Amino acid sequence: MFWDRFYALCQRNGKKPNPVGKEIGLSSGIISKWKNGGVPTGETLIKLSKYFDVSVDYLLGISPVIEVKDTRLEPFYSDRELKKQVLDSLDKLNGLGLSCLAEYSEYLTKKQKYKFDERHPEK
Repeated sequence: MFWDRFYALCQRNGKKPNPVGKEIGLSSGIISKWKNGGVPTGETLIKLSKYFDVSVDYLLGISPVIEVKDTRLEPFYSDRELKKQVLDSLDKLNGLGLSCLAEYSEYLTKKQKYKFDERHPEK
């Protein structure tokens, strides 16, 4: 969960993970550990929280809401988190629900602005 949030915040800010780490005094090895499932220390979480102006709870996946200077913004989910939500809900749908979802998915992918762009995939 942490990596998804960190990576999405980097993308949202037009940055890459390793340069962000370097800016706050971390090695690329630490960033690699996060990518492989590691979680930063408390001190590093605070640095990242200040850097991106988000709560530590958001970084850890405890809260889906980004809070910036006591202002709540709309929830921001990475593509991976959204795909997981969709897949988790599939088992709860009956045949009619699945049919509607299939039709709507087809409709959305026909619109170019919703189509997956391989040049800019979110990991």
